[in-house]
Amino acid sequence: MRAALGTLGGMKLPLPLLLLPVLAAPVFAQRQDIELSSGWSFIRQDAGPAATPDAKWTAVTLPHTWNALDGQNGKAADPNQPEGYYRGPGWYVRTLEIPADLGDRRVVLRCEAVSQVADVYLNDAYVGQHRGGFTAFAFDLTPHLRRDGPNVLRIRADNSRFPDVAPLSGDFTVFGGIYRPVHLLILDPVHVSPLDHGSSGVYLTIDSAAPAAAEITALAVVDNVLAGPAEAALEFDIADSTGKVVAKQTAPVSFAANGSTRIKQRLHLDQPHLWQGRRDPYLYSVTVRVTRGGKAVDSVIQPLGVRTVRIDPKLGFLLNGKPYPVYGVNRHQDRIDQGWALTPANQEEDFRIIDELGATAVRLAHYPQSEVVHRIADRSGLLLWQEISLVDRVPSLKEFAATSRQQLTEMILQGYNHPSLSFWGLFNELKAVWANPLSAPPEPLIRELRELASSLDPSRPIVSASWIRDYDILHDTVPHIAFNQYPGWYWGKPEDVGPMIDFLYAKHGNRLIAMSEYGAGASVQHHSEIPLTTPKNTGSPYHPEEWQTTVHEAAWRAFKNDKRLWGTFIWAMFDFASDGRDEGDTPGRNDKGLVTYDRKTRKDAFYLYQANWSEAPMVHLTSRRLVERHVNPIEVKLYSNCSEVELVVNGASVGKQKPDAIQVCRWPNISLKPGENRIEAIGRTANGAEVRDAVVWLLKSE
Repeated sequence: MRAALGTLGGMKLPLPLLLLPVLAAPVFAQRQDIELSSGWSFIRQDAGPAATPDAKWTAVTLPHTWNALDGQNGKAADPNQPEGYYRGPGWYVRTLEIPADLGDRRVVLRCEAVSQVADVYLNDAYVGQHRGGFTAFAFDLTPHLRRDGPNVLRIRADNSRFPDVAPLSGDFTVFGGIYRPVHLLILDPVHVSPLDHGSSGVYLTIDSAAPAAAEITALAVVDNVLAGPAEAALEFDIADSTGKVVAKQTAPVSFAANGSTRIKQRLHLDQPHLWQGRRDPYLYSVTVRVTRGGKAVDSVIQPLGVRTVRIDPKLGFLLNGKPYPVYGVNRHQDRIDQGWALTPANQEEDFRIIDELGATAVRLAHYPQSEVVHRIADRSGLLLWQEISLVDRVPSLKEFAATSRQQLTEMILQGYNHPSLSFWGLFNELKAVWANPLSAPPEPLIRELRELASSLDPSRPIVSASWIRDYDILHDTVPHIAFNQYPGWYWGKPEDVGPMIDFLYAKHGNRLIAMSEYGAGASVQHHSEIPLTTPKNTGSPYHPEEWQTTVHEAAWRAFKNDKRLWGTFIWAMFDFASDGRDEGDTPGRNDKGLVTYDRKTRKDAFYLYQANWSEAPMVHLTSRRLVERHVNPIEVKLYSNCSEVELVVNGASVGKQKPDAIQVCRWPNISLKPGENRIEAIGRTANGAEVRDAVVWLLKSE
């Protein structure tokens, strides 16, 4: 439920006030989950734990970041900041009013993410700290509560560079703030624990999954905060998509005083409806319910997708034991003028666009992303690669290893029940010591993280992404290696992609690999007529859209049927902020996205992949934004998944074509007349349906 916010009896309050509703039954009461979205005061400085908001503070709602603008406008825009944007502390303050009859219930604060280090205070008492900016954490507020008046909650967020907190560097802006939701949980004294590494407290393991039957082990972590033992029943229900309970187990449990108990139950499903990715993302739900005295006092609901995933050394990725195509995109979690402070509607829109593209998989680069994303992918059937933020380098600090282990543990346990989460990633582009003198050899830590991931969750493949093609000692530390390579952009020519795969496959003992990143930058404002001109260098201000399509056509032509690849991931789905960059049409931006930063424009390369991945009939004329033409005749190129496409120029048909192996049609030597020219493409499917696209180009007389 969501508490009402506002004034109290017409009085002006010194701090925003949250009133929690008075509960009639303090002993037996279901959990309340109250999102603390509004009513916060904020200041971007190190105000201190005793600070009281005044006129210098601003009212904000969560999610919030203080880098929404300076984190995207380029390094030169703020010369006073070494990285081009503010990296430091900020304080958030609000008041909680706790009802006097709280009784023996527990009050827990749960933050879905705070960047990068969070310190929590209640009523001037220090509650705790969380290090790492991408996973949830929870603290018990109960010992620090005032029962007779308002409670002041203060959170210090700090996105400075910390020597023990990954990422130590990276080609993306690290936005500061409380950028994901914050929840206040009011719990019965006997409840499913929210304190087990920020997870749901429920873990669902698919022991076996087949069309005939499935076996599931459900584990619940239950806390009893009473001073004495408590008798309760723990119920585990599986419900199908209609809400019908199809499996149930109940166990009476005696919970020790002031303790935490882990309870396991085996659940059986006859003829389960399997989760089959995009083809059929069927979801069950599991409810874990605590009852005392015949009354339900707490419950947690988690998704259940009955499926198995693995990477076979010969067959590639297998979903439920059968080969399944893995092709998709990388996605950063920021947006123009919002940074990382995204709403659920923002997340939904992003994944609608990904669904429109027809991708089967998304790599969540380079850190764990929102629970909202996981839920969207669960129901849409997307496979997710999620990784910890171990990027570029590993220092020799033991504290860094400890926080990396913590990040990995939290990522796995918090995402454990989501069927979409199919790969756990350990690192991205770690540099060898010879390439970065500030680094320690990363291999010992990676081996340690691999063993930890395997012990926490042996059911999912462990993967990593590397940019050094012959770093064998590192690549051998993980079961499945993938590569970030950019032929035609950072090195070589687009057609070098084929020899590159040959080299990587042979270099790594003929074991299957993946392309975790590939692509090229593109500005929708920059264009090139035939003959196609490439950027002078990738850091130049000229990033023609046509060069991006050239790079992607060569890449997909090589990747499409190559069985040596278990997966491919485009860099990137959307343009994103990298404040240190100064290239293309906008400082502070990486423009390799298939879609612009504001999500308003799909670049031509988007439609290349839609033609190859989507079943919805489509046709798209490329270079549509190159309106003024100075070369004549021209080549007309389009992408389509139709059986046949007809081109019409100024009302006259110039012929029909069947798209080639990667769904490209080209008409060379098309003559334009001076002035306006209408070009229309008519795609026809095998059953006779038509789709159309048209552009108007202007031939300028010299």
